[in-house]
Amino acid sequence: MCWPGCLLRIAPLVLALVACAGDESPRTAREPTPIDPASTGTLLVRVRYQGDPPPMKVLNMSSVPPCAAAHPGPVLAGDALVHDGKVENAFVWLKAGLGERVFAVPTEPAVMDQVGCVYVPRVLGVQVGQPIEFRNSDALLHNVHGKPARSPRWNVSLARQGTQRVVRVDKPEVAISVGCDVHPWMQGWVAVVDHPFFGVTGPDGQVTLQGVPAGTYTVGVWHERFGTREVTASVEAGGTAEILFVFSPTGNAD
Repeated sequence: MCWPGCLLRIAPLVLALVACAGDESPRTAREPTPIDPASTGTLLVRVRYQGDPPPMKVLNMSSVPPCAAAHPGPVLAGDALVHDGKVENAFVWLKAGLGERVFAVPTEPAVMDQVGCVYVPRVLGVQVGQPIEFRNSDALLHNVHGKPARSPRWNVSLARQGTQRVVRVDKPEVAISVGCDVHPWMQGWVAVVDHPFFGVTGPDGQVTLQGVPAGTYTVGVWHERFGTREVTASVEAGGTAEILFVFSPTGNAD
């Protein structure tokens, strides 16, 4: 289904897939580094917001009735979700410290869907070279316009409900903006790293990274509204290290 004018709005989209599907980066072409599970530990990261979180705007979907009808009430942008101080949709990853270790690239795709004219999830973490499957669960046309700074951009059409396209990103980047040119309020983010030690906070505001080789790391956290922070943390074999990131209206503190 397409509402009047939507085809005009998407022309002249480049609907061919231009991301590096199937290309091997140097890291994915090498054998993974063996890691003894007995030499690994766990990293528990909590992300909090101190004070009143910034307001989120209400998305105006009135121009596309099926989008508005998919929601029982007003839809907030979702770019500053904080629950009793716990920050949702913060991306946490090991920013440095893994050295020259190489990790297997998952063959299972990471999925970002389009449901009710919003991206689900809003923030998606993947590894370099991992398939990213974009889906359309809406009964109307969407496109997925990814705008990485370090890899080729992509702009693909998902014209019907149930359609899907796969993209691979060949360089790390935190984070890549993903939008829909047909419905400009749609915003998603894809964070790409070259190892498996990452996660996105849920409503509880935390991420647990397991199987981390013992060592000292720079741990990063990224949030689309609150910015990027990093701290140094040491992980011991068989142990659990805990980190607390705290964002605030006047600045950020750990």
